[in-house]
Amino acid sequence: MLFPAFEERTGQTMGPTQMMRSEHIQMRQLLTEMAIALEQRSKDQYLGLADTLMMIMQQHNMKEEQVLYPMTEQALGVDAAGVLERIDIP
Repeated sequence: MLFPAFEERTGQTMGPTQMMRSEHIQMRQLLTEMAIALEQRSKDQYLGLADTLMMIMQQHNMKEEQVLYPMTEQALGVDAAGVLERIDIP
């Protein structure tokens, strides 16, 4: 809900939100590969993938916190709180 609201307000669909989506896909793929390595009892493969995931997540979170969230807050202003309240977290 946050990305579409940001994109609608700014008209930017190929900027930071596209990068975040791409990284989300990459992280999901790593999780899938980790599950396969776990099933195959491949400790070294699993640990290597886990290290990669940790590095990507740290960089990803830094980009979100230092770039995307401030941009979103600036673009949405007082509407940001309303968008966040509509997010249904199970």
